[in-house]
Amino acid sequence: MGNLSLTAYEKFANGQASSALSGGTYSLQLNPEDLSIKYDQLPEKNDEPASAAGMPVSEKNAAYNKQTVDVKFTIDNSGAIPTKPEKITSSGGSIKASIDQFLKVAVKPTKATHRPPFVKLQWGKFILVGKVFGLSISYTYFDVDGEPIRADISFSLVEEVDETVISREFQSPDITRIVTLKDGDTLIGLCESFYEDPKYYLQVAIYNNLPSFRGLKIGSQIEFPPLEK
Repeated sequence: MGNLSLTAYEKFANGQASSALSGGTYSLQLNPEDLSIKYDQLPEKNDEPASAAGMPVSEKNAAYNKQTVDVKFTIDNSGAIPTKPEKITSSGGSIKASIDQFLKVAVKPTKATHRPPFVKLQWGKFILVGKVFGLSISYTYFDVDGEPIRADISFSLVEEVDETVISREFQSPDITRIVTLKDGDTLIGLCESFYEDPKYYLQVAIYNNLPSFRGLKIGSQIEFPPLEK
């Protein structure tokens, strides 16, 4: 399955992280013994408009269970473990370089946004994108010069969600959705969102009598009907 890895991104939009941070990766030396996941409902937002799917945005927000992952792991360069920590080349020395790399990926503000990065956690088939909170580093072993060579680290990764993610949770294959196009929308992207497959863009274009699936006019409306899959 491989070791748990973290990847930092500068941007998050339409349910996807983008603009990977240069050098912004970190792989755990030792996988955590367990990984704890909590599901918390998003707070309800009052007076939100109704969504294209018919359910008010506030009701969807209240129903969507945002995930929080709690992770605890160890960095050890004492020589007791065959593999070395990230960014460490020789055993027995300080783990500062590894700690600095982890902080760069997890919480250090990026030069482009001046905000902490969005972090993708991946362990096998489990993937979650969010922001790191509650970071704690406990140094547990030092060399004769007082340099840390072992540390226990814990943090929480709180899922990043937006209206695109929430809408996907409440898709219904047997209703027609009407969408008002905004800047950046594409027929292929919307089909991916509503049908979880972009290949239906031609059927939607024909259904709406569109002369082309490219160059959609911002502010126009498109119907996304139930389709045979």
